[in-house]
Amino acid sequence: MSFTIDWWWPIQDEINFQFGFVRSREEVSSRLISRLYKPEGNLSDILLNQEVTIVGAGIDDDEKIPSGVLIAADGAVSACLERQLIPDIVVTDLDGNLLDIIFANESGSKIVLHGHGDNLSKLFEFYTRIKVISLTTTYPSDMSNCWGGFTDGDRALMMSLSQGVSLVNLVGFNFSKVGKYTGKYSPKKLQKLDWARRIVEKCQDQTGKVKIY
Repeated sequence: MSFTIDWWWPIQDEINFQFGFVRSREEVSSRLISRLYKPEGNLSDILLNQEVTIVGAGIDDDEKIPSGVLIAADGAVSACLERQLIPDIVVTDLDGNLLDIIFANESGSKIVLHGHGDNLSKLFEFYTRIKVISLTTTYPSDMSNCWGGFTDGDRALMMSLSQGVSLVNLVGFNFSKVGKYTGKYSPKKLQKLDWARRIVEKCQDQTGKVKIY
C-alpha cells in the first residue's frame, strides 16, 4: 500500500498558525533553494524496499544504531560520525553542526536539503559547499519535493515512507527533552518535539512500518 500524505495538510495549517509561519515566505525559500542547488541522483535507488534507520538528535551516548540504510536527521550526523559511521543520507535544514554535515557530504553522504522561511541566509551561505541529491520545501514546487514533516526527524520518516521503504527504525527520537545534537537551543524546540511525536504516531498508525527504539 502506497504512503499518501493527504492527512498532512491540515497539520501543516495548524503548525503555521501556532508558529506564525507565512506561506509567502515559504515560497520565497522554495524559489531560492531551486536556483542555488541542483540535485544529482535518485533517492529511490537508495531507499526502495530497504530497511532504514533514522538517527534523531536525542540519541544517547550508549545507544546502539541498528543496521540498514543509515539516515541522520540534521545534527544527529555528529552522533553518527562519533561512532565512525558515515550516514547514507543526511536530512537537514542546516540547523545542525555544519562542519560535520559538510564532512559527511564530502565522505559520501547524500544530502536532502530542506528550505523554509527561516533558513534563507544559510541556504545562500552554503550553496557552494554542499551537493544535494534532493531538495524539499514546505509546499511542493516544480523543482523541489514535499513529503510532509516538520522537524528533520519526522521529515526524514515521511520521506522514507514515501520512497517505499520496508521498515523504519527510529533511534534518538526523544520527544520529552531537547537532544544534545539538536543545534541552537530555542524554547520552541519542545513544542516542535510534541508535533514530531504526533507526526511519528500518525505514520505508525497509517503504515505499521515504524519501530521506535
